[in-house]
Formats: sequence, C-alpha cells, structure tokens
Amino acid sequence: MKERDEIWDALDLHFGPVRTKGERGRRNVAVKELRDAGATPEEIRIAYEWCKKSFTVFTEMAVVQHFGRAQHEAVVPLETPLSLVRKMAGDE
Repeated sequence: MKERDEIWDALDLHFGPVRTKGERGRRNVAVKELRDAGATPEEIRIAYEWCKKSFTVFTEMAVVQHFGRAQHEAVVPLETPLSLVRKMAGDE
C-alpha cells in the first residue's frame, strides 16, 4: 500500500481531487515545490487562507508562489486591497 502524502492531501483538502492529466501535472509541480520548501499541512492552510483573502480565484500554484509571504504575514498581518473591500462589504 502506498504511503499517504500529507502535502498532496493538504492540497486535496483545499482544492479538491484532481480529475485530469493536466490537473495532476500541476498538482505534482505544486507538491514538489512545497516539499522543497519544507511545507507542513498547517503552513499550506495558512498560505491557502492568505490567497483566499487576497484573490477572488486562485490555484495551488498561487499557494506555492505566495507561500513565503503568507507565512511572514501570518506573523505580521497586512491588509490587502481585496481584504479591505471585503471588510467594507461585510464579507469578513
């Protein structure tokens, strides 16, 4: 039996399962980069939440591309233009 991949599972949790070859390829790239960064499922959650506050639509590659910034801002929060608009609209 194949061992579970906690990084893949964390992305599955946030983005859902992959269904096509293209989705699997992009997910594999994201998993490799996050693994190289030493990411934990909790850090992936933090990056996912950061992206959710910053963008209306995003993929797992956005989580990868903004991973370090999200970890930093989890310690030093920063208001983004989108989060300010959402706050004014009462969505947060």
